[in-house]
Order: sequence, then structure tokens, then C-alpha cells
Amino acid sequence: MQIIKLPDGTFEFDPTRPLGRPGGFGQVFLGKSPDGQEVAVKKLHLSAADAAHRELRIGDEFKGRSFEHIVPVIDKGEDADTGDLFVVMPKAERSLQETINESGPFAPLEVTTVLFQVVKGLLEVGELVHRDLKPDNILFHEGKWKIADFGIARFVEDATSANTLKDCLSPLYAAPEQWRFERATHATDVYSLGCIAFCLLTGRPPFTRDPQVEHQRAPVPPFECTESRLTTLINMCLRKEASSRPSLSRIRDILEGIIKKPQPANGMISSGVLSTAAAQVSTKEQEVQARKAAEEAAHKARIELAKTAYETLADNAERLWRKIHSQAPNASRERSHDPTIFTYSLGDGQLTIDYLENETLEPYLFSSSGWDVVASSKIIVSQQNLRFRWSASLWYSKMQNNLDYRWYEASYWCMRSDFNPYALDPGRDADLAASSGSHSVDFAFGPIAIDDEQEDEFHERWIWLLSKAAIGQLKQPSVMPFRWPPY
Repeated sequence: MQIIKLPDGTFEFDPTRPLGRPGGFGQVFLGKSPDGQEVAVKKLHLSAADAAHRELRIGDEFKGRSFEHIVPVIDKGEDADTGDLFVVMPKAERSLQETINESGPFAPLEVTTVLFQVVKGLLEVGELVHRDLKPDNILFHEGKWKIADFGIARFVEDATSANTLKDCLSPLYAAPEQWRFERATHATDVYSLGCIAFCLLTGRPPFTRDPQVEHQRAPVPPFECTESRLTTLINMCLRKEASSRPSLSRIRDILEGIIKKPQPANGMISSGVLSTAAAQVSTKEQEVQARKAAEEAAHKARIELAKTAYETLADNAERLWRKIHSQAPNASRERSHDPTIFTYSLGDGQLTIDYLENETLEPYLFSSSGWDVVASSKIIVSQQNLRFRWSASLWYSKMQNNLDYRWYEASYWCMRSDFNPYALDPGRDADLAASSGSHSVDFAFGPIAIDDEQEDEFHERWIWLLSKAAIGQLKQPSVMPFRWPPY
């Protein structure tokens, strides 16, 4: 037995006799109080040094108050000898998780009864948010289901960095906003309650493969429940948008209604038909929210990908300029008022890279070709004395059967016009030119990658074109499509 000296007394615990599984915030062991009564001693994963000597105020809000569905805190604080942090609670008969492990899924009315008691506990301390609600800290004590560990998650949240807190989350029950390190609210507990309800009905939490992604974007997996009002409630609790989840008082009233008047097994009376329809609607609503969350996440990721692409191209353009200037010290560089346009000049020639306002392109712009173009630019060589231009589109794209996004160069030509290679804006012509069907616009050159190991070849092509334009010798290629060099 290990002795710990806490502010209100000296306790013992047996580190070889854990009660339940280790949690994100600590491990519970069987212990004894000063009067010899069995207690549960939770050793937090944090030391006093980790917590920067913050006062461990877990349970202080409960002093002088009695609760029906909250496990009380007997003592808590820093062990005088080791500096480790402990919370001491009454020993419960079992946890909800242990009951699920032993008995398997619950019947709908049993689920409702458990949830009703848990919600009553949350409402008893309505000013507090639990932040880590899960079956492991819902305990059967004195004939009732009660909530344990109130305040522990908040203490860790206040005492640690975001990365440490992320490691402490209970992934199978953490709300979408918790993965984004947003402020926890009662809606956070409501989401966890929905996960618990799903687990009680099915024997497993809703998201187990990749919880971080699934909690934020995936729809709730299908589940069987003969009580359609409970189905509706679970879908409501598991909505991705926190503000759209039901309040605790509303959940209590729904659960109380189910307990007082269970849905008939045949479900043929009008109320049963309506509640079944409501369950179906709630499932569709949940799917819509999940799809919206996934689309928003994908859009944000696409914006970040485009931002990275333009930064990569800017670095590429900078290296191109250094090569030009090293070979032609009399070349000049102009930066217009628009920071997305670079112009390098030498004699009668100008080389311009236009970033098209750093826009992020949507996938539907290249639906026929199957290209996934995220960002675009243009590179142009102009010859002043003949007013001749040679240009190409630059696409940051993932081509068909290619797993990587890269920058590609492509020049175009039209059979109804002369042999001037030109750039296209994102849209129908560029898409159809890249598709398998015939079109009046086709590739004059490319598409060919211009970054990474093929950057030098890209630079050589456009330095060559600038050199020709500088002395008035830029002209059309001799054939279309052309190979390099074009003439």
C-alpha cells in the first residue's frame, strides 16, 4: 500500500489494484480512508510541477451542497511527500463501461433511464461543464448512476498546453469543437452524452476508426432502436454544430416523456408513426450537418493547399530571377503595385509571371478532364518591337492517375488562328483541351511539370525565350504542337 498525505487527511492506495481502465487524465486505484473505509483514489497524470503549482480546486464548488447524481470528492490535492496530484472519491459498485463490457447493449428503455440520471446530474451542477463525459466516469453508487470527475478536465485545461490537453482527450467521446481546441460548453457535454447513448444501444461508440476526423465530419453510423424518440434524440445530440444541439433541460424532458410513456412495440398509433418520422428526419439532418462539416473542412484545406502552391511558385520565380540576373546583370526587375505580378526586363523583352490574384479554384472547373486544379498562374514573354507575345498557363494540379499535386506548364493553340502559343484562364477551353474528346483548342506544348526536379528545365525554356525577345528574335514555332526548342 502507498500512503499519500492530502490536505484533509492521510489515505492509502494499492497501485497494483486499478479500478477500471487508465483514462486521459489519470488512473483510479483501490484505497482506504483514515477510518478504514474503501475509497477510490485517482492519481492524475500531472504532477504539481506540470500544473505550475496551481491550486487543485476540483470539487470545491460542491462544498456544503448535496447531490443525487454526482459522485462527491472526499479529498484532493498534492501529496506532501511526492508532489503527485490525487483525487479521492467514494468507491462505487461499478462503472457504466464495466456494465457495458459485461452485459453488452442495453434495451432502449434501459438506455433512457441511464441517460435520464446522467442528465439530472449535469443539471444539478448546471454552472459547470464536465468536458470529459464517458462511460468510465459514470458510476453506479448507492443505487444510482452518478457522474464522477467533475472539474478534472477543466483543471488540466487550465494547467497545460493545448498539445498536452489533446493527448488527454477521450477520443471516442470528444466533441468536434474539442478537437479544434475551442471553448467547451454544455453542448460539448451533450455531444458526449450522445456518444454514450449510441454506445449503450450498440455496445460500441459511434466513431472508432479515426475519431478526430470522424467526430468532425462523418455522419452517425446507422443504428437500430425501437424507440424512435430516442433515435431522434441521439441524432440531435450528435450534431456537428454545437449551437444546434438540444439543451440539457430539453433532453431531460424528452427522456422523462419516454420513461413515462414508452412507445408501443407495434408503433401503429399516430404518435408512434409521427415519432418514427421524426427519427428519420433527425437522421437526415445529422447526415446533412456531417456533409456540411466535411465540405467546410475540405474547402479550408483547399485554400491552404492553394496558399502553399502560390508560395512555392513565388520561390520558383525568385530562383528564376536570380539565374536571369546572374547571366544578364543589366536585366531589371519590376514589382508592380499588384504584389501578385513579377516582371523581368532585358532589352526589348519582358518576362512576366501573373498569379491571378492568388485565387483558389474549385474542382468543377475541370470536370471533363478530371484534373483537380487548385491554383493557376500565367507566364508571359513579350517582345516590344514586334508586339509579339508567347505565354503559357501554369496549373497547380493533380492529374488523372497521379497522387501528387504539382505545378504544370501548358501552352495552347487554336487551329483557326496562327501559331502563337498562348495561356488560357481557368474554364471550359482549358478543361476541354485536357479532356479525351476533340476540341478546337489543343495543347501547343505540355502539360509538363515545372517544379522540384524539373525546375531547371522550366527556367531554361523561359530564359531562352526572354533572350530571343531581348534582341527581337522571338517568333512563332515552326509546327504545332511543338517540341523544345520550338525553332
